[in-house]
Amino acid sequence: MTPTAPPRLKAAEPIDGAANTEAARTLRANLRPVALMLPAAALTAVLMAIPIITTVVRVISDGGQGLSRLFDLPNIWQVLANTAAWTLLAVVGAMLVGYLGAFVLGSRHLRLIGLWRGLIMIPWIIPGVVGATVWRWSLSTDYGILNALLLRTGVLETPVRWLSEPSVVLWSVALVQVWVTAPFVVLMVSAALSGVPAERIEAARIDGAGELALLWNITLPAIRTTSAICLLTLVIWALNSFTIIWVLTGGGPAGASTILPILLYQAFQRGDETLVYGVALVQLLIGAVFAVLFARTLRTDMEELS
Repeated sequence: MTPTAPPRLKAAEPIDGAANTEAARTLRANLRPVALMLPAAALTAVLMAIPIITTVVRVISDGGQGLSRLFDLPNIWQVLANTAAWTLLAVVGAMLVGYLGAFVLGSRHLRLIGLWRGLIMIPWIIPGVVGATVWRWSLSTDYGILNALLLRTGVLETPVRWLSEPSVVLWSVALVQVWVTAPFVVLMVSAALSGVPAERIEAARIDGAGELALLWNITLPAIRTTSAICLLTLVIWALNSFTIIWVLTGGGPAGASTILPILLYQAFQRGDETLVYGVALVQLLIGAVFAVLFARTLRTDMEELS
C-alpha cells in the first residue's frame, strides 16, 4: 500500500515556507527603523555618558571634597531655596498659561487660528539671549516699558526695581521663563485636546454635564499623560536653565537669583574645578530623578497607545 503521509508533507511545505518568508519580511521591516536609529542613539549615549562618568570619577577621586565644599558654602541653602522657588514658579506659571492658551486656541469662536498659533510660538523659537536681552530692557527700572505702562495706567505710583530688588527679582526672571516655555505647553496640550473624542463630550452634554464637569471628568483625564510629560519637561528645563537668569541678573542682587546652574558657572569662572564637579554631581542627581519619572511617563504613554 502506498503511504499517504509524504504527499501531505510535501503539500504543507510550501505553505510553511511562505509563512516563514512573510515572518522574516515582517521582522526585517520592524528592525529597519531600529537599525537606522542605532548609530545616532549610540553616539548620543556616548556623548551623554562621557560627562556623567567624568563627573562621578572626579568627585570620587577628590574624596568627595567638592560635595563637602559645596555644602560648606555660606549661601548654599539660599541657592537651593532659590532653585526650588524658581522651578516652582516657572513650572506652575508655564502650565497655567499654556493650558489657558491651548483652550483659547481650541475655541470654536476663535478666528485666524493659524496666525495666533504662529505668534504664540515666537517666544519659544527665538534665541534665548535675544529674548532675555529684550526682557532686560523691558524690566529696566528707569526706562523699561513695563514700569512705564503700569505707571501710566495708575497701577503703580513708583517704579518697581524688577531686577535689582531681592524680594522681586526671582518673580521677574520666572516670568521670563514662563514666557519662553509656555508655548511648548500650548503646542502639546492643543495636540492632546484635538484627540479627545467629540462624541464623548457631546454625550456628557446631553446628560446635563456643565463646562466645569466636562473639564474635570472628561477633558483633563483624557490629556493626563500629556500633562505629565509637559510637567516633567518643564521641571528639567527649569533645573538646567542658565541663559535667562545670567543675562538678566547674573545671579544678583546679592545672590537673590542664584540657582545651581549659576553657582556652577560662577565656580567655573573662578577656575574652581573641585566645586564645579561637586555642583555638577548634585545637579546630575536631581535631574536623574526627574529623568526617570519622565521615562516612566513616556513608557506608560506608549503602553496606553498600544
